[in-house]
Amino acid sequence: MQVVRFSIILLFSAQLAIGQSRSAYKEKILHLGILPGLGTNGINPGEIDNVFAFTLFTGYNHSTKYLEINGLSGFNTGSSSGIHISGLANFLGGNGQAGKSFKEKRKEIRSGYETNLTGLQFSGLLNFVRSNTFGAQFTLGINITANYLIGSQVGGVFNYVKKFTIGTQVSAIGNYSKRSMTGVQVAILFNATQGRYAGVQLGAINHAGVIGNIKGPSPDLGTAIQIGLLNTSGNMGGWQIGLVNIGKRVTGTQIGLINIFKNGKSIDYKDGPAFALLNFGFYANPRAYISELFLSNFGWVTGKPINSRVRSASRIVYSYNEIVYSTNYDQGKDISWGVSYKAGITSFSKLTSGGISNYFGFMGEIGHVNWRDVEGTKINLRYSVLLEAGIRLSKKLDFVYPFISVSYNYLPDTKGATTEFLVQHVGNNGIVWPGYAFGIMFH
Repeated sequence: MQVVRFSIILLFSAQLAIGQSRSAYKEKILHLGILPGLGTNGINPGEIDNVFAFTLFTGYNHSTKYLEINGLSGFNTGSSSGIHISGLANFLGGNGQAGKSFKEKRKEIRSGYETNLTGLQFSGLLNFVRSNTFGAQFTLGINITANYLIGSQVGGVFNYVKKFTIGTQVSAIGNYSKRSMTGVQVAILFNATQGRYAGVQLGAINHAGVIGNIKGPSPDLGTAIQIGLLNTSGNMGGWQIGLVNIGKRVTGTQIGLINIFKNGKSIDYKDGPAFALLNFGFYANPRAYISELFLSNFGWVTGKPINSRVRSASRIVYSYNEIVYSTNYDQGKDISWGVSYKAGITSFSKLTSGGISNYFGFMGEIGHVNWRDVEGTKINLRYSVLLEAGIRLSKKLDFVYPFISVSYNYLPDTKGATTEFLVQHVGNNGIVWPGYAFGIMFH
């Protein structure tokens, strides 16, 4: 540990103390050293551009062209290329303007002064590039590019880019490309950008400032997909797949347990659907009906209009989600109660006055049925496909829609119970049968 501390002290003291001639840099084919100032580059290693450099502990150069290997850490004050390998850390930039006044530094920066990496960095704990990276950074710890990255970052803990990234970020904890991201972010915990995202985010928590829509007003900017437990975005025109999906103005597709959104604004552009157990953002319609299985069914319908802003559309298409609780008051029924979820598409006719008059829809349903006289807590699944049609009751009651539906149903396990709706046996205990329902929806 004493050697490590001594090497770090020497590294940073050399950055401050070693004078550098910025008028010209000497090029050497090979550098062999132990510490800054103790090697073949002499006491002014910051004035040397190396083709190859090998240092036992800490390396310090102006730049390296092809290959640099350091036992502990490496520091290059200017733009470098090639492969940089260090046991602990690689630093590129940070001391290139030593000895300059504040005005001189600002003037250089305004004129385009940069310290860039064109190549690869490998380290145990940290890779740092002061300006731009054209290549890749690999570490068990943290990768930092203080301007923009075109390439890849693979970090054991965290990856950070201050401006924009075109490429890939992969880490265990998190990835952050502050201004924008085009490419792939993969992390166990979180991925984020404050600006526009185009590509794929895969992590527990994903955030993007804006996700474009390839069918929207700016298709050339690309779109993105977020896959995680929690996905958040500003205006969202791509895909969100997760437990909870949140978007500001959502013109894309959301699939999850809970979706939160507002509709888009652009005229004559379609939106993607929203499928979830619960949707918050547009409408919530209660309904009650009778079916061949249950005397009472109470449903809560949510969804999202897909083409409501398309002025030429003759029908308004909605994504359809419904949570249903069903029960039988008749003790003679074999099934006592059930819960189910429906998802599908409904299409409402659009009147010239701007209202809607009738609808039809296609849905799929999955649910649980509870047998009255059978003990146990096992889930008994029921599967159905349904066709449904409804019509507005009257102009004065334009929110009331009587409806009827027909269905085809599959129950894998009947528990050996007697069922009057039995049509055909399938498998050992399964049955299939046609069904029906009629009731009222408030829309």
